[in-house]
This record gives sequence, C-alpha cells and structure tokens, in this order.
Amino acid sequence: MIGELTPLQKERQQKILQTAAKYFAHVHYHEADMETIAKEAGVGKGTLYRYFKNKDDLYLNTIQYLSVQAFDYLHHQAQKAKSFQEYIGIIIDTAIDYFLKHPETFSMVLMSSLTRIRNIIEAMESVTLPYLQNFRKRSEQAVAAGEIRPLNPDIVYKALFSMIIDAVHTLIMRQKGSADEFKQTLKSLILNGLVREKEQ
Repeated sequence: MIGELTPLQKERQQKILQTAAKYFAHVHYHEADMETIAKEAGVGKGTLYRYFKNKDDLYLNTIQYLSVQAFDYLHHQAQKAKSFQEYIGIIIDTAIDYFLKHPETFSMVLMSSLTRIRNIIEAMESVTLPYLQNFRKRSEQAVAAGEIRPLNPDIVYKALFSMIIDAVHTLIMRQKGSADEFKQTLKSLILNGLVREKEQ
C-alpha cells in the first residue's frame, strides 16, 4: 500500500476495501480477479495496484479493515457495561446483531477463521490483539472482584467468538432458530455453564 494518504486517497481506499469486501464475500479467493474489483470500485486497474501490491495484499487489508470496524463497534458498545456479566451479554447481543446486518463482514471473518493460511491468521491476530487484551483486563478485574472463576481469558475469548460465529452461520446459512434464542442460550452457557448446581 502507498505511504501517507491524503483525505481523497483515504476515501478512495475505503471505497476499494468496501467493494472488495462485498466481492470476496461472494467469490472464492482463487476465482477473484483484480480487474473486476477495480471496475466495481469505479477505479482503473493501475489505480488499484497503487493502493495494493496484489490480490493477496488487497485480501489481507480487506479482512483487517472489516475486522477493525466490527471489533471497534462491539467493544465500544461493551465499554458501557457495569459488570462482567453485562459485558459478556453486550458482546454476544451486539456481535450477533452486527454480523446479521453486515453479512459481507461475517463472510470474511468466517473465511479467515476457517483458513489455515498463515498470513491470513496473522493478519486477523494483529488487528484483534487490542480487543483480546481489553478482554483479559476485564476478566482479571472480574476475577479480583469475585465475579467469575479464574479461567484462561484467551481461551474464553476464542470460545466465545467461535460460538458467536457458529450461531450467525446457522442463522444466515441454515436459517434455523432465532437470533434471540441464540443470544440467550450463549449468554446462559458462558455465564452459568451447563451443569445445574445441586441444592444443599
């Protein structure tokens, strides 16, 4: 990608990324071509290559762009929470609603979570690290306050988003269940577990 961008260049770059997101959501990576993306974005192919070195560079930047947008929104909403229980609830509710409203973002996040290609995994990890660190901090505070058990927050975070992604996949692709039912079930599962406490 080119260096420091002017406001006009940033606007053009964002338009390209938005176009690429919609395109990659419906076309397999290996079948995608830069010429079609350039045409749909309303720019010349040469212009596209001034912003992105090749298809791989554009694909990685598109994943990062969409991930930052989604996770910024999710974690901004979650900052309003006064307890860890509320924090988890907001993340689940907001993530499911967001992905249902932005299927191209969901498609790209799903593809990146399923891939075994190292540079795609690294691209996702680099942009989601600040959100994981925020989750760790909230988890540590909740453990110190006696709200939750001292479980590994990295594993909890990955499990949480794996369940959210699977829930949205079921809602979009299989069209089974309701968003509200998935939200309530995931919140109950994460916060209370499956096993009912025996009465003393």
